[in-house]
Amino acid sequence: MVKIIFGILLLVLLASIGCTHSWKTGMEGIALRENNLEEDWQGNRISTYEYLCSSIDLAREKSEIRFRQHKSLLTRYPKWVPGLHPRPDVKLRSSIVEAYAEGRISDSEYENLMKQTSVLLDRWGEQRRILTKERFKLGYPR
Repeated sequence: MVKIIFGILLLVLLASIGCTHSWKTGMEGIALRENNLEEDWQGNRISTYEYLCSSIDLAREKSEIRFRQHKSLLTRYPKWVPGLHPRPDVKLRSSIVEAYAEGRISDSEYENLMKQTSVLLDRWGEQRRILTKERFKLGYPR
């Protein structure tokens, strides 16, 4: 009897813990963090440099998630679909150039941010090379 009650309690405990995933993961979590970041920047709670650095980090995460989510589709679809795996650096670079032109970031901050976006583009390029190799193995055009 004690073993049965203990077993039931254990099952209830495991079921309540289970495989819970935070709703703040994935693309929804990134979108929420982007909104919070935008609000903090608009409210002058963070500097433009911090805002842009955090935006680059979020763009990296978003690119990795999109790549994982759409890898098989991008590999097997006969025609390349750039909307499923867009370059993450284009908007960021224009925001960085604009902030620099308006004097909201210094020369050293500008150089650091541009290096970070170059790393972001390199990671995207590596993902694209992986897709291209897999597509070539399947006989699809590059």
